[in-house]
Amino acid sequence: MKPVNDLKEIDIDSVTIALTGDGSWERVVLKAMAERHDGSERALLIPIAVAVLGRGNRKTGRFPGLSALQSIKAYVDTRIRRYLFLIDIEHINNEKGIKPDLEASAKKYGFDLQRPAEVIGNQAFLIRCRIGSHEIMVHTVVSGRKKCIEENISTLISLEWGIDVESSKCAIRKILKKKGADLFSLVRTASSYNVGQAFPDLTAAFESMESTY
Repeated sequence: MKPVNDLKEIDIDSVTIALTGDGSWERVVLKAMAERHDGSERALLIPIAVAVLGRGNRKTGRFPGLSALQSIKAYVDTRIRRYLFLIDIEHINNEKGIKPDLEASAKKYGFDLQRPAEVIGNQAFLIRCRIGSHEIMVHTVVSGRKKCIEENISTLISLEWGIDVESSKCAIRKILKKKGADLFSLVRTASSYNVGQAFPDLTAAFESMESTY
C-alpha cells in the first residue's frame, strides 16, 4: 500500500484512512507496515492532524483513546468507506473487555452497527456500520499487551536483534540510536516472521484490508 498524508495525492476509491489516538509512533509504524504490503494501486492515508469536526464551534486536533473514533465523521462525506483505527490497550475498559468496549464506544459516537464486530485477531476487529446514510468498514487494532504499542516495538527489537529492552520510548530510542536505525527502518526491514510475531493484530488487519477491497 502507498502511505500518503493528503487526499489530493490519491484516487479516493482506493484509499483507507488510518486514525490513531494521540500518538506519533503509531503513524510511523503504520507507514512502515503499509510499505511492507503489496498493491501500489491502494493507499493508506495517514493524516498529520485529525480533520475538523462539526460546524460553528468546531473540534480540532487529536482525540485520546476511543474518542478518536468520532474523527471518522469528518471523512464520511468524501465517499471514503474504509478506515483503520489503532488504539493502545490502556484505553480499553477491562471490565467490559475489548470487543464489548469497542462496540459500546462505536454506538456512543453515533455508529449504527450492522452486526457484531468481526474478530480477525486476538486484539483486531472489523466493524461494519453506518454513519447516517454511509456504510463504512472500520478495521480496529488494539496495541500492546498491558499498556501501549511500545510493548509491540520492544518485542520486535528482541526478535530482530536479540536485545531485551524496556517498553518505553526512552529505552527504545537508545537502542535504535545504538543500532544506527530509526523506528521506521526497523519495522520496514524486519523479517516478516518477526513483524508478524511482534504485531500480530496489525498484521491481521492489513491482511484483512487487502482481502476486503
